[in-house]
Amino acid sequence: MLNNKYLTFAFLLFSSIAFSQNDKNVIQIPKQFSDHKNMTKAVKNINTQFKDYAIVGLGEGTHGTKEFNEIRSEISKQLINKSDFRIIAFESAYGDASFLNDAVNSDEDLHVALKKYITSIWQTKEIYDLMMWIREYNKSHKDKVIISGFDTDVLTNSAEILKKSIGLGKEYAEITDEIRKKAVLQDEMWEKQNDPSFKLDMKAVIKNGTEGFLLVKKADSLYGKKIDLNSKLALYNLEQGFKIPYEASKKNYDVSRDLIMAEMIQKIQSGYHKKMILLAHNAHIALKPIIVDGMGGYLKEKYGQQYYALATSTALGNYSATTDPRAVKNNKYTSYPLPKQMENSWEEKLVNNKYENYFVNFNGNSGNTYGESFKMRFVGYGPITPATEKFTITEPLKLNESFNGVVFIKQTNASEHL
Repeated sequence: MLNNKYLTFAFLLFSSIAFSQNDKNVIQIPKQFSDHKNMTKAVKNINTQFKDYAIVGLGEGTHGTKEFNEIRSEISKQLINKSDFRIIAFESAYGDASFLNDAVNSDEDLHVALKKYITSIWQTKEIYDLMMWIREYNKSHKDKVIISGFDTDVLTNSAEILKKSIGLGKEYAEITDEIRKKAVLQDEMWEKQNDPSFKLDMKAVIKNGTEGFLLVKKADSLYGKKIDLNSKLALYNLEQGFKIPYEASKKNYDVSRDLIMAEMIQKIQSGYHKKMILLAHNAHIALKPIIVDGMGGYLKEKYGQQYYALATSTALGNYSATTDPRAVKNNKYTSYPLPKQMENSWEEKLVNNKYENYFVNFNGNSGNTYGESFKMRFVGYGPITPATEKFTITEPLKLNESFNGVVFIKQTNASEHL
């Protein structure tokens, strides 16, 4: 979800260019995504550009674009099949994604599982198709793909993971029971903010979160070395989620969601020692702060040249969005037309190419075409309105400093929500 910093418990907020027509770093993408043969060939050529990275961030210019999901799914499939990537992590809660991973590796109805275990942004036909593909892949491979998440917007299922560890005694059971109660209350306070009549009791939230944070630290000190990797990651996820109200108890309201997500990604990747694909908004996977402080920038500091950030962008068509102020599992989505391209913007420049759809790799690109500074539009999960539009427009940015590459799709459609 495209938001800035946790300032309150509403945390987890809130001229044409002459393009080189012979640039070897430009790869054409078929106009019709149903052209499977040529799409597979194009994505194969794209993937050769970043197949050797440890982490590839696949961004999205809006949280509700069908083609962004489709091309990232095809990229992910080929990275799994050809380049040994084994983790796909969503901008969604860790505990929820762990339960989705269990569902993918079972016979559970994935329509139902997606609605239970992942933020509504990802509850689309495109992601359903990807999960079905992973289910079939895992059935025939010992080294299975792991579905994961790196956000802290929902904590209850991380607490449920802790309760799966048995044989650790009565005190462990009591502590994890209490952690779960704190997680449930925090999640309820988050979701109820979509009800206009709901009044948030900040003192109660901060007290609950502070108690949850201290319980998690206690559990870690007593049992951190005795639990399995999934439980360790769930425990860390709970610590990060409760950290927000805990810091608020000390009058620190400037906790970075992007830093929290980056640290969660590092824990997951280093825990499994596997190559990782991230699905998140452009603003989060970016190499430097754009609107938010940039999860990708923190990953770049940690992984250096082993992290690749791929943006996606469009100029025309529709996108899906919800009018709810909080992204949860039961948001309702509507299709909206993309606004007119801004003058002197990257969308205006990117559409001026001999290809309608294409990929550009900025690494090793000696030209300065993408080193100019222009505004760009980043759309989150909410619709663009006169009141919110200014929050969707970036400051002028150099595309080749913000990302390692970009996929541009001229005409796009709203995601197909389940």
